[in-house]
Amino acid sequence: MASVFAARGSLVGLGIGLAVLACSPVDEVERAEVDEVGVARLARVHVIVQPDADPLGALPQLDVRASFVHYRGLDDDFVRGRLGLVPLAHERVELGTCVASDTLDGVDFGERPPAGERELVLVDAGNLHLRLGDHDVDVPLVLLPDLLPYMAGVEYEQVSEYLPSVVVLGERAPLTIEIEGSGDEEIPPTTLETRLPPALDLESRLGLDPGIVEVTWGGSSRSPLVLRLAAYVGSEPSGDEVTCVVPDSGSFRLDLAELRGLGLGVAGEGLHVSASRVVVQSFDAGEFAGGELIVELRDSLFTVLP
Repeated sequence: MASVFAARGSLVGLGIGLAVLACSPVDEVERAEVDEVGVARLARVHVIVQPDADPLGALPQLDVRASFVHYRGLDDDFVRGRLGLVPLAHERVELGTCVASDTLDGVDFGERPPAGERELVLVDAGNLHLRLGDHDVDVPLVLLPDLLPYMAGVEYEQVSEYLPSVVVLGERAPLTIEIEGSGDEEIPPTTLETRLPPALDLESRLGLDPGIVEVTWGGSSRSPLVLRLAAYVGSEPSGDEVTCVVPDSGSFRLDLAELRGLGLGVAGEGLHVSASRVVVQSFDAGEFAGGELIVELRDSLFTVLP
């Protein structure tokens, strides 16, 4: 059967590596280490930046989320699933393939928590400040919903639909995150420094075959690129979103018939495409060792299909 991916045969031997800017590489989500009193810890800071506004206004230009978690008496998969700290798309989808996005959105809570003492606390790490290029953002605390009797605490979240027009993001703009600390030894004051991935400059074009759309972008890397595709009829979504994990080689050909077989909308729609280039690095913050700093640069476009 023909593949969505014209270049799939050339993908043999390519791994799903992650570009790393500093510290040790994070190739997959590792299980948290348990200390001598049975407490495990995990931390994730995830920053998504889209320098240019989304043509449909569907995607924010800045999305910052952070969690510092300690827990005991609970399975690692349960904690990650409950808090949305599951592996990223390129860690779950085979390179060169597409899947319906809702298969990735489903939350897997892992094994049922055992009876006995259970505790899941999202720690207040003090003020969290982000500086992106010349733009400063204080990321506010959000109180965790009271869903389970043994689950409590706060997480950090900041979503900005549009960045101020004065924000200037040059090539590989610097990104700094300052964590004030929890006021005890658990999380001391910590500064994370990195840079945005290279710009994408996403474009698309239709070939002689109306069933094929070629998506192109600037730059390349050894890391996978994540494409998210959604069809529209007028201003209304049609069908389901599809996620593809492809080589970051500058271009990729999409077979619309096969994408529709995965749930993408019907003929005559427009196609919304977003692409993400991701880098991951690990960090240590006091008792939180091996935390994940994820920086995702995104670009998007909308094209009308024949």
